[in-house]
Amino acid sequence: MSSAGPTESGQERADTFRTELRRWFAANPPPARAGGGDGTEDDYDGAAVLRQRHWQRRLSRAGLAGIAWPEEYGGRGASPMQQLIFHEEHQRAGGGGNELFFVGLGHAGPTLIEWGTEAQRRRWLPGILDGDLIFAQCFSEPGAGSDLAAIATSAVPDGGDLVVTGQKMWSTYAQYADLCELLVRTDTDDRYGGLTYLIADLRAPGVTVRPIRSITGRAEFCEVFFDGVRIPVDNVVGTLGQGWQVATTTLTFERSTAFAATVIGLGAVVAELGERCSGDPVESRCVAELADDVHAARALLYHCVAEQQRGRAAEAAGALKLVATELNQRVRRYAALHDAGPVLDYLSSFGLCIGGGTSEIQRNIIAERILRLPRDPR
Repeated sequence: MSSAGPTESGQERADTFRTELRRWFAANPPPARAGGGDGTEDDYDGAAVLRQRHWQRRLSRAGLAGIAWPEEYGGRGASPMQQLIFHEEHQRAGGGGNELFFVGLGHAGPTLIEWGTEAQRRRWLPGILDGDLIFAQCFSEPGAGSDLAAIATSAVPDGGDLVVTGQKMWSTYAQYADLCELLVRTDTDDRYGGLTYLIADLRAPGVTVRPIRSITGRAEFCEVFFDGVRIPVDNVVGTLGQGWQVATTTLTFERSTAFAATVIGLGAVVAELGERCSGDPVESRCVAELADDVHAARALLYHCVAEQQRGRAAEAAGALKLVATELNQRVRRYAALHDAGPVLDYLSSFGLCIGGGTSEIQRNIIAERILRLPRDPR
């Protein structure tokens, strides 16, 4: 894809990029999401995963995979505004959230760029961009979800390996993944300093992945068991005991513009609701209120993007995650109750309010980091 001319203004560059994206998506439409979503089949079969990988490779060859990544690692150093434009045009072309590659592109890759060694970047980043490597996240455990520092999955040094034993929960699409970002405990006496961040092979001996069929009937999530799995020390991202800092970086990526697709998609849903209004004044008012809330959420999204554009920390990322996921739930519920949207979309909305930090956690973050309110006793 061509680059913008040196005399173009910021708006002209944005318009040029948007035009290029529309042309490319018109010639390369995103593959349809697989699976009937009726509880009778999984979201993806082998052929559907292969189609997704092939399309991701085309995206990469066009310089449109991981566009926010630095150019030296295969990205294009896109600004936050260009990232937002990409989300808008991807959705306009019929694409979803690029679910299979979300973890790799959205936070595993950026985390490796920030914390990984040069050897690790060369080893994994090209495969993430090309669709050869699908990542899952193995952070949460049965007894450690919102309280992530309570994880108990152990990693014991043995020669040049760490021997990992434990269980992870709610790992999205781990049944299709090649690798995972894995948080383990290497020191039982240090709550935060005893955590270590690894890249693990989900096909290694001792790894068992079991899909969890959720309330939607879909097997979007998995539990993953590690039974004496040997992971090379070379797979540690950062250093031993630095896992909390590395994982915090990952979660920051997960909570920022990752929810742009959710906010943008709600605009289309509410617009359809408006077209279906029967003329009943109560119904029209409810849809109008939802439309106002979607506009407000979009304004917050643009605020977050503007802050990133100025090089500031995205402190509003938690607020965006909270607003986007709870508004998504309200919109999907209204659509389902008025036969204007699938019930499964409403059921799926509950998971978004939990993943990446529950709504309650986000409210604590907003209170403490943005409003500067006193912290609760620990």
